[in-house]
Amino acid sequence: MTHTTIHVQTVLGDVQGLNAEEGEKIYDLILEAFFQNQKVILSFDNMEVLSEEFLQAAVGQLYKNYSHAEIKENMQIEDILFSGKLALKRVVDEAKESY
Repeated sequence: MTHTTIHVQTVLGDVQGLNAEEGEKIYDLILEAFFQNQKVILSFDNMEVLSEEFLQAAVGQLYKNYSHAEIKENMQIEDILFSGKLALKRVVDEAKESY
């Protein structure tokens, strides 16, 4: 299976991921890759701020259609700041309960 790398900073043109609209851009790219049977490397290189609203839109809503195991198998997170890891963990934990 091939993979695609999504560089969040390049897609957003900014070092801050703050709102759901920006997150939707990332979510759409992840879905597109999944539909093409590609694994995703989601790179947060150079990202300075990641809000929970952004992360929910980008990653959390994947749990509507995919199990945690499927997401973990097909998506890898790279270069995320510690504060971003904590926010992402909260988003994922909430998404697993909600969906």
